[in-house]
Amino acid sequence: MGMQTQQGLTPAHASARSMAVPAVGQPLLALEHITKHFGATVALDDVSLEFFPGEIHCVLGENGAGKSTIGKVMAGIHAPDAGVVRVRGEPVRFADVNASRACGLAMVYQELSLAPDLSVRANLKLGSRHKGQPFSLLKHREEMAETRAVLERLGCRVDLEEPVRNLPVATQQMVEIAKALLQEPALIILDEPTAMLGAAEKQALFDVLRGLRNDGKALVLITHHIDDVMALADRVTVMRNGQCVDSFPMDGSFDGETVLERLTGKRQILSESRPAPASREDTVLRIENAPWRDGSRGTVRVRRGEIVGLYGVAGCGAEGLIRSLVGLWREQGARFLLNGQPYVPSSPAASLMAGVSYLPAGRAQNGIFPSLSIRENLSLTMVSRFGTLGVVSQRAECEDARERLGRFSVKYHDIEDGIESLSGGNQQKVLMARAMARATHMLILEEPTAGIDINAKLSIHEHIRALAAQGVGVLILSSDLLETVQLCQSVYTFYGNEIVRCYEQPSMADQPAIVADVLGQSATH
Repeated sequence: MGMQTQQGLTPAHASARSMAVPAVGQPLLALEHITKHFGATVALDDVSLEFFPGEIHCVLGENGAGKSTIGKVMAGIHAPDAGVVRVRGEPVRFADVNASRACGLAMVYQELSLAPDLSVRANLKLGSRHKGQPFSLLKHREEMAETRAVLERLGCRVDLEEPVRNLPVATQQMVEIAKALLQEPALIILDEPTAMLGAAEKQALFDVLRGLRNDGKALVLITHHIDDVMALADRVTVMRNGQCVDSFPMDGSFDGETVLERLTGKRQILSESRPAPASREDTVLRIENAPWRDGSRGTVRVRRGEIVGLYGVAGCGAEGLIRSLVGLWREQGARFLLNGQPYVPSSPAASLMAGVSYLPAGRAQNGIFPSLSIRENLSLTMVSRFGTLGVVSQRAECEDARERLGRFSVKYHDIEDGIESLSGGNQQKVLMARAMARATHMLILEEPTAGIDINAKLSIHEHIRALAAQGVGVLILSSDLLETVQLCQSVYTFYGNEIVRCYEQPSMADQPAIVADVLGQSATH
């Protein structure tokens, strides 16, 4: 079934706590007293919101606050248990995603919805309406021009016939956004769109979103990133425990600390404390013969207890270095030494046996096993710890799982529930706990806090610092520059598959130089 008009429904009066500050004109989309349950869990509790043309409305909240559920109700993925959805003043009931799209709504998902084995072009056109007569031939040249134009609008230049699985996760995210833009929607819902994007990609996306707003589009940005809110928001709604607890226009009277205080109920400043570095001789990982921007070959080292960052835009070459270190492919020219011995891992399993643990980016595609429980997802790399001769003690496994989940403050009902019963942020915490459990020499992280709210991010940072304090080396590839600077004692910038320079004990004062490095705008060193 498609979209159905609701009969006999009258406009409801929104409560003061759940209604956004009024804006001029009729809202393009209005939610009135929306309630949604998942079993015994109340995901949305009497939520009323309005979204207006020509406005970027940020829905801000921590993991489990209900903000992603709001997006999925608007996109037609979840039907509300109670309440009314109105489009241009008319009550509607979305039977599915296609019904929502028919009303001019499009959603960019936090978890990528791309077909990995299809090309970029095929993914962008997948599910779109074919213009022409039934059984008529596809106009390949027009399709190529259309898809290339929308990607270039995002500053994304890729081979349109390249399978999506071969692209960096950040580039896949841009393809996901381009797919939504091709629908030419009146309202676009973006769920954590910057989680995998670096500084350059974020700026390109922000420019596009501002242009869409100026063209009269309504934009809903679901996020927990204060920086995104400060850069883009015309209006902010704060959600907590399935309810809208605050709503305000961004009229220039709010700074980042004030927005953060409204989000969490208290002022928080991200810690910049770093563990004291080990001696230069106490090196756990050496990457020799690495290419530098000035044409030389040099060494990247990670000492025991040191947190080292790699930073660059998508496709800069840092991803290849990371994946070579865990046996996913072979880095040409570079040589690895682990604890002074040659290190040539043949697979992630081999690197794990050597004490090098890895958390990849993209938890839905590369991290979780969706058919397994929370317990199984957490314990699958540690089964040998819970028994002998192939016999596993389920009691020991369960006790260990509960202890680790508690340590990482994972919100769950039962350890035997499916991993997909958790919010995206809590799934990420499970994966982080799993990766840290096997890191005896090195922990390698890609986008470790993508999809994690501010409190969870602070907690994850403390876990990383605590592991480093135990003498484990940590190598991080993160698109979050603030996170990279705050966590790392050394940061290597990348451009064009080469290292530009190394920043020792970096601070935010280095931000302009770091951004210039990764955009290829700095002088070589």
